[in-house]
Amino acid sequence: MSANPLDRFLWQCVERYSERTLGHWFQENSKLSYKELGEKVLAASAGLHELGIGTGTHVAAMLPNCPANLISWFALARLGAILTPVNNSYQADELAYVLNNSNAEFLIIDGQYLALLDKIDTKKLALKHTVVHGAPSDKHSQWQQMLALHEGSDAPALPMNEQDLFSIQYTSGTTGFPKGCMLTQHYWLHLGQLGAKLTHNKILENLLIWQPFFYMDGQWQLIMTMELGATAYIANKMSLTQFGDWLEHHQIHYTALPEPFIAGLDETQEYPWDLRLVSAFLYQKHNIEKLRRMFGPIGRDAFGMTEVGGVTAMPLDADLQRYDGSCGKAMDDSIQICIMNEHNQKLSAGERGQLCIKRPHMLLGYYERPDANKEAFFNGWFRSGDLAYIDEDGFLYITGRIKEMIKRSGENISAREVESVLAQHPSVSESAVVGVPDELRKEELKAFIILNNNKLGTQDTAQTILKHCESKLAAFKVPRYVEFIRDLPRTPTRKIAKHKLADHAISGNDHSWDTQAWKTGDLVTK
Repeated sequence: MSANPLDRFLWQCVERYSERTLGHWFQENSKLSYKELGEKVLAASAGLHELGIGTGTHVAAMLPNCPANLISWFALARLGAILTPVNNSYQADELAYVLNNSNAEFLIIDGQYLALLDKIDTKKLALKHTVVHGAPSDKHSQWQQMLALHEGSDAPALPMNEQDLFSIQYTSGTTGFPKGCMLTQHYWLHLGQLGAKLTHNKILENLLIWQPFFYMDGQWQLIMTMELGATAYIANKMSLTQFGDWLEHHQIHYTALPEPFIAGLDETQEYPWDLRLVSAFLYQKHNIEKLRRMFGPIGRDAFGMTEVGGVTAMPLDADLQRYDGSCGKAMDDSIQICIMNEHNQKLSAGERGQLCIKRPHMLLGYYERPDANKEAFFNGWFRSGDLAYIDEDGFLYITGRIKEMIKRSGENISAREVESVLAQHPSVSESAVVGVPDELRKEELKAFIILNNNKLGTQDTAQTILKHCESKLAAFKVPRYVEFIRDLPRTPTRKIAKHKLADHAISGNDHSWDTQAWKTGDLVTK
């Protein structure tokens, strides 16, 4: 029996569910049964081990939501390797940063992203070998050939490294580039199994996973699917316009409903869906209320983060009116939450402060970031950076953020990272990026920019600067709004007073543009 928790879990599921379909990638008409996944994991493990991957080897993977993503995840777990999933939206600079910061020695990459790799000076990295998925390659190993060559192999399970570190999951921080959360196999297993436990024995045979697997949601929902012996319908590419058809056609019983999808639903219409449980994650209050009106108690709000996994969820039998605005209670007795003030003192029920979390199997720390670790932990408690309070019944209410973070359509974005890219443009003297309220995406990015000549820029200037951003940043990090300004509000210590910018961020003038309006022909907007 394998000593690696994810590998052991996989083979228990293979034995229990064998020929049942585990994954159905419906947009590419590809399926894997539990048994077939096990066979391909063995083949991939043998091939990757032959290339030199074993206990403690650092491997980055830049793959879409495809079968190879799932296969490589379990294969690397079997080999005791350390996996870094890479965001598919990254540009070359961002990819280079993650490869360098994670000390990646091997890279598994889909052929569509090879052009990014060609822009990077890999000689400056620890990268030794690249495996290409889905495309022929003269320079690198080829994923499909490797699997075919090792079909029927019985690769040995290798021990974990001393820390039991399995994955370095990058999440945006407040100090620029993302930080790598060091997570164990137990983290993923506990998170997915806890999700299955919270279904309260509802019969869920078909689950829809639309989130990308380089973030936490796709991975824990896959483990949840396996724990239930169910089938995961996995979207390779998200589509809000087709989402309702997916729910109907595949008879989906559980999914996390995207907030823009909820916002667009017609409450007077009856929909032909068989949803038995749906999740939301700190959506805007009016959309949560709409979810509950339309779906009743099966529509449950929850709170979690990459560093600590799932934290709270609204009990299905909770009085929703009594706990209006809450994201629920701790998911089980092993999870502790409290509110602390700036002196690290615990506060009483109803008092507002910083949410702190302590639970088994949370992050080991941030990879090679002792400064961030010192800031994030206190006596075993993880400081979330969220402002919150807990009522007398233990229900959590998130009220704001301490961290300088913008959350756009579920993507955490560091304002400082965007500002650092803006600073690289020769016309920019200084900038400040803030979050702007948005109905569909919760927040949008707005950049206030001071030019070197201290003049107020034109639309052409704004477009030139944003093209620079597009070449350096993933699309979701590029500001939607741009406003040229001659000075920025300051605190007495000369720091930028972003709260004052946020107060009038959606007001407009002749030097403020909405990039979305450019696409429709309008120029000056908010």
